[in-house]
Amino acid sequence: MNEVEEIKHRIDIVDLISSYLTLKKAGANYKAICPFHNEKTPSLMISPEKQIWHCFGGCSEGGDIFTFVMKMESLEFPEALKLLADRAGVQLESRQSSDFQKSSQISKNRLYELNNLAARVFNKILISHPSGQPALEYLKKRKLTPALIKEYMLGYAPSSRAINGYLKKHGFSDLELQGAGNPDKFYKRIMFPIKDAMGNVIAFTGRVLDSEQEPKYLNTPETIIFHKSRVLYNLEKARGEIKTQKATVVVEGQMDVIASWQAGVKNVVATSGTALTSDHLQILYRYSPNIIFAFDSDSAGLTSAKKAYEMAIVEGFNVKMVDLGKFKDPGEMVAQDPKIWQSAVQKPIPVIDWYFELAFAKQKADLTSQEKKEIAKEILPLLKKIPDTIEQAHYVNLLAEKLDVSEEVIFSALKKVEEKKNSKVTAKKQPKKQNLTTAEFILAILLKWPEKIKQVSNDLSDADFKDENLLAIYKALLTEYNITKLRKDINREQLLKLDDLLLVVSSENAEMLKEDLDSVLKILKENRREDLKSYYAKEIKKAEMDKNTEQLKKLMKEFQDAISTKN
Repeated sequence: MNEVEEIKHRIDIVDLISSYLTLKKAGANYKAICPFHNEKTPSLMISPEKQIWHCFGGCSEGGDIFTFVMKMESLEFPEALKLLADRAGVQLESRQSSDFQKSSQISKNRLYELNNLAARVFNKILISHPSGQPALEYLKKRKLTPALIKEYMLGYAPSSRAINGYLKKHGFSDLELQGAGNPDKFYKRIMFPIKDAMGNVIAFTGRVLDSEQEPKYLNTPETIIFHKSRVLYNLEKARGEIKTQKATVVVEGQMDVIASWQAGVKNVVATSGTALTSDHLQILYRYSPNIIFAFDSDSAGLTSAKKAYEMAIVEGFNVKMVDLGKFKDPGEMVAQDPKIWQSAVQKPIPVIDWYFELAFAKQKADLTSQEKKEIAKEILPLLKKIPDTIEQAHYVNLLAEKLDVSEEVIFSALKKVEEKKNSKVTAKKQPKKQNLTTAEFILAILLKWPEKIKQVSNDLSDADFKDENLLAIYKALLTEYNITKLRKDINREQLLKLDDLLLVVSSENAEMLKEDLDSVLKILKENRREDLKSYYAKEIKKAEMDKNTEQLKKLMKEFQDAISTKN
């Protein structure tokens, strides 16, 4: 039996996939929400008998334990082989890899090793070095136990900025330090290692001790192993508890996560250096459709919370929130009494009920017609976002009752609400309306409303119009705003494209397209960013295969500078 067969023999596919997804029995098989395309109804089937999986939904992906891990973790086969061998306890024979395999492994595996070593050094400084004592005292005041500090590998980056020198002495190059996001950028900060699903340290968040130091939180920039829009802090530890508790608790910061974990509420995660994204929500939906938010109670926290609530509603979650009462954040609540936090999480408030309470809180018993109109204006856009018709009907009934009007009136008003699309600024996602590409979408709006040209022209470049006909129309539009005259300046093929776009913006939904312009510009910028990353990934791989060290350094620096500029 060779190594691959031995690993397959030792790892049951159901056990493996259930460590990532929530499985349900389906006859002799199991089913789950497919993580490789967006869906709400389970279409991923797992066969214990054949030890294979297959998606019968939108992506039609399938395979064995190796292909699942390769797709789930974005790994090449040699990396997946090593990962599963470690899990199965199988000793791999040393082997000669191709230059391509070596270069692809070095990039990720070396960065994992570098970050893991940096995390251990920061932890050692916190626990044992005099420079770490103020940070250690701060954590003790926050009632973090030594065991918890060890479990989360919390650390301290001193003012000396000596970490890069230490890492170099242990064999890491300037290129690798740069590729990891430059650990030396952190100084005089408590360090929170951020891990991927397999427990590898992929990035850090550094929190200041001195209130005069800015910014309060500093994060590793995006690297080839860290994509903040898809990483959730503590997910590698919490996913089992999320499946057990059948809900995810989402808080704002790492300290809130750790405090919650110490208090016994372990199905808890936080974002890492960014606001909650649709990618985060799609990842969490794999484990449970129930989500409980516990964001800070200050005005900034409330603003973030409302955006997150509405995004989660659109994604189809059952959305609830924790009432923090007089406390600023979950950490403060835990510090007062862990049981208060436990009780609050056990009794979350449905978010839409909270919106109702907020809207009606300051109103007297007998509402005027104007007051009813204002309340409806506040609540109806939220009800419009609810994808489940039964749940939507429930809240329509409740609103009708509270406003003392018929359900028909509310349903009629609801139909008139133009639902604002959530801006899902994720790589290569195109606007869904009319099946237009991003460039077509923008050009259609400019043809209908040429006054928007000045607003967007600075954000557009020729490279954004990959279709030469679209580019020709755009250039003609910049010169001549008059459609009749513009028609004379373009050829027949371009004229056909022009007529197609004009047809789109002559529809009854044209005003909705106009409202979506800002969202689509964000998508355009994200697409540019992804194109940039793809370009540098290709060039870096070529330089690695050519063993061109100078070119590698140059490309890595250009890549980091470009990403920083785009941020």
